[in-house]
Amino acid sequence: MADVFVSYKKEDQELAQGVIAALHAEGYSTWWDDRLAPAEHWDEKIEQEISRARAVLVLWTQLSVKSQWVRSEAEYGKKFNKLVPVTLRACELPIAFSLVQAVDLAHWSGRRDDRNWMRLTAWLRDLVEGAQLSSFGEDVAPRGSDWRAVFGKHVNGEPILDGKAVTRSAPAGTLFKDGPSLPLMTVVAPGTFTMGAPASEADSHVSERPLRQIAVAGPFALGVYPVTFEEWDAAVAAGAVSHRPADIGFGRGRIPAINISWVDAHNFVQGLCRLTGESYRMPSEAEWEYACRAGTSGAYSFADQCTTAVATFGAKRPTPVGAYAANRFGLHDMHGNVREWVGDLWHDNYDAAPADAIAWTAGHGAMRVTRGGGWVDTAKFLRSASRGRAGAGERCGFIGLRVARDIV
Repeated sequence: MADVFVSYKKEDQELAQGVIAALHAEGYSTWWDDRLAPAEHWDEKIEQEISRARAVLVLWTQLSVKSQWVRSEAEYGKKFNKLVPVTLRACELPIAFSLVQAVDLAHWSGRRDDRNWMRLTAWLRDLVEGAQLSSFGEDVAPRGSDWRAVFGKHVNGEPILDGKAVTRSAPAGTLFKDGPSLPLMTVVAPGTFTMGAPASEADSHVSERPLRQIAVAGPFALGVYPVTFEEWDAAVAAGAVSHRPADIGFGRGRIPAINISWVDAHNFVQGLCRLTGESYRMPSEAEWEYACRAGTSGAYSFADQCTTAVATFGAKRPTPVGAYAANRFGLHDMHGNVREWVGDLWHDNYDAAPADAIAWTAGHGAMRVTRGGGWVDTAKFLRSASRGRAGAGERCGFIGLRVARDIV
C-alpha cells in the first residue's frame, strides 16, 4: 500500500517524475502507473491502488485538466477526503475543483525547502499520519499530531505549526508562528455577521450604526493575543522596527505593548512582512468585530454583562496577555486590557461603509479606529461593537495592537 497515489497525464511524465523523486526523498511511498506490470489489467489495478492509498496527489497542467482519467481520479480523492491538488503548470482548473485550494508548484525549482513544497508535504503528512492512526491505533502510529508542533504546544494542548505549512485549506483554529519570537496566530474561517449595535443595546452609540450584514472572506489569520512587549522588543532586535515603546513601569515580557501609535503599528507589521515574506497587516475594523463576536450577537462575546472575572478594565495597569479565557475563536483579550489599532480611518458612523470586510481607508481624516477597550476603561467601552478613535501619531499607555496575516 502506497502513501500517495499520483495522478497525472502521461505527456507530463517528466514533470511528474521530479515531484515523485522529491516525495521519495521526503520518505513517502508512491504509486503511479509506471509500476503497472505487463499484461496487468490497468483499470482494475488503478482502482485497487487509488482505494488503498492514503492520499491522492493530482498534478494539474494544461494537459491533465482535459484528461477524463485524471478528473475521475481527482473526483475519487475528493469524495473520500484524500485529494491533494497541485498546480504543476499554470492552467484553468475544472469547475468541479476550482473551489479546492491547490498547492502552487508552477514555479517550483525542485528545492525541498521551498515554501510551497513544505506546504504540500505538511498536507500529505496530515493525511498519511491520520490514516495510520485510523488503521493501526495510537500505539503503532506516531503519536497524535506531535510531529507538527514545531513551536511546541499552546496552553490548550494544540500543536503550534510552522507558518510555512499553513494554507487556505487549514481548518479554523489552526495555530502557527512564522518564527519563535513572532506572534502566535490562529486561522479564522470566513463567515457572515451583523456589524454594529442596535439602539436597544445598553450603552450603544450612534457611531455603531446603521447595522450592516458583512461577509468576511477568508480564511485569514489573527493574533491569539495582543502583541506583547516581548514580541515588540524581538522585532526591534531583528531590525524590523525602530521605535522601542516605554512600558511606564508596568514591565515588559507578556504585558501587551503600549505607547505605540497607529504609525508605529503600521511600521511593525511592515517589518514583519520583511522578516518573514508573509503578508502581515492590521485587521480591518470589520474583521476585528467578527473575530471578537466569534459567532455571538450580544453586547459581549461571553455574556450580556462584563465583569473583572473575565476581562481587565477599570484597573490600575494592564495584565499579562492570556490571563482570561479565550473566546470561541480561540482569541484572548478581545475585551479589555488594551485598546487595539485597526486599519480603518475613523468615520462618524457606517453610512457609505464598504459592503465587505476590507478596511475603510477612503477619507481625509487624521483619526484612526481603536477597538476592544482598555484597562483604563469602563465596561461599556469593552462591548463587541464599541468603537474608539485616536490620532494616527498618538502614543498612550492603553492602546496596543493585534496583528492579522493573509493566508495564501
